Amino acid sequence: MPRMAHVLLNRLTAKPGQRRRVVEILLESGKLFDDNPACLLYLVSESSDDPNLVWVIDLWASQEAHAEALKAPELRPFVEQAMPLLEGMPEQIEVRLVGGKGLPG
Repeated sequence: MPRMAHVLLNRLTAKPGQRRRVVEILLESGKLFDDNPACLLYLVSESSDDPNLVWVIDLWASQEAHAEALKAPELRPFVEQAMPLLEGMPEQIEVRLVGGKGLPG
């Protein structure tokens, strides 16, 4: 398990009828992390019982690596597209990774 791994659970509530577009934006913006070795996991999920709820789970090598990735100017347009489609600000829940299958050594 990465020693200083940084795990975030992000809860985004789309405005009614906008979830599909929010998911598209998140998937597209996530491609920016494809070549970043510090991004160990980036998953976009739709709630099965709330038609407006989207979860993004990301795992980074460190909090610093995540903060650095968010500074990328290429990310800004995606944020600007997504924010008007959301009900309020995304909720970001930081959790402490303790182990499990699929973690890098």
